[in-house]
Amino acid sequence: MGGVLPRAERRGSALIALYVALSLLLLVVGERVPQGVLREAGAWLFAPLDRAVLVLDRAVAAWTENRQLHERVAWLELENARLRSAEVENERLRGLLEFAHTRGERLVPAEIIALSGDALPSSATLDVGRNRGVKPGDVVITREGLIGRVGEVYGGSSWAVLLTDLNNAVACEVESTGVQGVLRFDLRPRPRLVLTVDPFADTVRVGQRVLTSGLSRRYPRGIPVGEVARVGRDPGGLTLELEVTPAARFTRLRHAFVVPREGNGETP
Repeated sequence: MGGVLPRAERRGSALIALYVALSLLLLVVGERVPQGVLREAGAWLFAPLDRAVLVLDRAVAAWTENRQLHERVAWLELENARLRSAEVENERLRGLLEFAHTRGERLVPAEIIALSGDALPSSATLDVGRNRGVKPGDVVITREGLIGRVGEVYGGSSWAVLLTDLNNAVACEVESTGVQGVLRFDLRPRPRLVLTVDPFADTVRVGQRVLTSGLSRRYPRGIPVGEVARVGRDPGGLTLELEVTPAARFTRLRHAFVVPREGNGETP
């Protein structure tokens, strides 16, 4: 067997045989050997085993401590991410409160709890309704600008039609130029807001702000809508088409304000 066993196993078998032989020897002559010599021999004999047990014990303790530290680090990273998110949310809410205080009209703060649409969100569900005095036709804005109007109202929620709805149209004007037109959402050749204006409006430049004109009674005058991103003509060449970059980010809507209107319902 010794010739076929691996070297490590042969060495282990030899050590076991040596320990057994020494144990038998100590049993036979133990009473004749001084106790000090026996203790010294035992210490020398079992010192490697003690060291191995000590190393193993330290390794197990280090592994356990390492696992606990990893769990602690993971928990701290999650907590840190939660605190950063709360800080960002707090900054956003402070900005919204400051915006609400600077407006001259009464604003109803709302949280957007759902968005629906294909290319871009075209409608939003708000967490305020008749319980907060919201009515159909009320304008919905963010601190950046206009996003739409309330279409339907329920007890504790409401449904808003956004500027990105294909059936929504807003009378707008280019700031400081007097150029007026109608803003609509168009899917061709790509999803975009288009302000159609007079073909001779040659004073419009890229970067100018677009505001509500007040010609549509649904929307009060002077609400920011976006800015001119591109000036072009419609395919027939009869009107100018101003591509407008919206002031509000429709893919990141979270909080909004409802601007209550006078009256009991939507006006045309």
